[in-house]
Parts: sequence; C-alpha cells; structure tokens
Amino acid sequence: MPSVLLIRHAMSVWNVAGRWQGQADPPLSPAGRDQAEAAASGLDPVDLVITSDLERAHHTGRLLAPGAPHITEPLLREFDVGEWSGRTRRQIEQVWPGDLAAFDAGSLTAPPGGESRAEFDRRVMAAARRIAQLAAATPRTIVVSHGGVLRAMGRLLDQVDRHVGHLCGYEAAVESPSLTLLRSVDLLGGQPDDRPREDRVAL
Repeated sequence: MPSVLLIRHAMSVWNVAGRWQGQADPPLSPAGRDQAEAAASGLDPVDLVITSDLERAHHTGRLLAPGAPHITEPLLREFDVGEWSGRTRRQIEQVWPGDLAAFDAGSLTAPPGGESRAEFDRRVMAAARRIAQLAAATPRTIVVSHGGVLRAMGRLLDQVDRHVGHLCGYEAAVESPSLTLLRSVDLLGGQPDDRPREDRVAL
C-alpha cells in the first residue's frame, strides 16, 4: 500500500515574528532551513513530493527530498486569514477586539476578508482526494502543507483536532478516493504532541 507523509512546512520568517500568514508568502527563516535539512537526513528515499504552492512549503519540500519529482497543488494552501495576514495576535486584538477569541472558539466563521471555515473544509477534503489520486501508484510520497490544513485533515479524516508543529504531521495510507491517517509523526524525532507550541500564534 502506498505510504504518504503529510508534513507541515519548516519555520518561516513570519513564524519567528509571530505574524499570521494565511496565504501570504514569506520565505523560510534560516532556522527553518536548518530544520528541514536536519529532517531530510533521517528520511527514507521519497518517490514524489507534493507541496502547497506557497514558498515556505515549496522550499521545505525541495530541502526534504532534493531531486524527487515535485508537484505543486494550490488546494494545499493555508487558510486565508484575510485582513489578519501580516499582523500579530496583539495587533489583531487591537483592531478587532474579541474577534480572535470568537474565531478560536468557532463562533466567528471567517476572519474579515478571509475564507470561511466551511469553504476551507471543502478545500481540504478536495486536497485529500487529490493527494490520494496523485499518490495511488507511488510507493512513498511526502506532502508539505500548512498547520491549518493538516489540523483540518486530522479533524475531518480522523476526528482528531490537534496542533501540528513545524515538520510534524501524519503518516497516511491511500484508500481511494481519499486518505486514512495512521499515526502522528515528527520528522525532527520528538513526540508530536509534546513539541513546544512556539508557532501556534500564527497560521
């Protein structure tokens, strides 16, 4: 059965600064590049890389599996946070007091000018089906996406809603027409659920 690793990108410069990213396109930070290169040293050979078309995911994929065939898939983009993009949590709270708490609680369905949760969930499920289609005939595929996307996949495919750290995610099996999540993984060798949540402030 084909094996798929679903992995969050390495740390970006906006993650370091605590700025919400969404579909903005900041690059990896130097620490993020080091993270991805360290993770690559422990990876088994990869036959196919599928990434979001955003640079932080695309670059992580190139570092994890240099030389492997590479497909970019826009469905794997992060949640569109609209006008919150580029702002810290403190700045968002100053302009839209109370909205972050409502968003975290699920009662605010979309950031101002951003994607709705329902739209996002539909896109994530379409991405899961697309991955299954692309990986069906490939022994080992690695998918590099974003924290919000992988958290949604966990919730939608396996009823598990947990934070996903950098270079963490899931191992999955292809069971057409979609994926089945098998276990949590951490490419840096820690326990996925115990990693520091230094980056949880910014999608």
